[in-house]
Amino acid sequence: MGREAVRRAFARIFEAVPDVRFEGARHVVAGDRAVSEWRFRGTAADGRRVDVDGCDLFTFAGGKIARKSSFLKTRTA
Repeated sequence: MGREAVRRAFARIFEAVPDVRFEGARHVVAGDRAVSEWRFRGTAADGRRVDVDGCDLFTFAGGKIARKSSFLKTRTA
């Protein structure tokens, strides 16, 4: 994913959840693998509360991200 695509993706997040905040982020790198844990909270444009736990798993090759997988679990209000 190029830089422009990443910017567009983040712009869509801020449009959908204007007061978004990422909390409790923890990152671990081990060799060519990494994990990023986080919590995504905010209020959707329609007033609905958003509260999600997530993690991203990364594989690196040649100093770049070769693969990224994301896993989410929505918390109940």
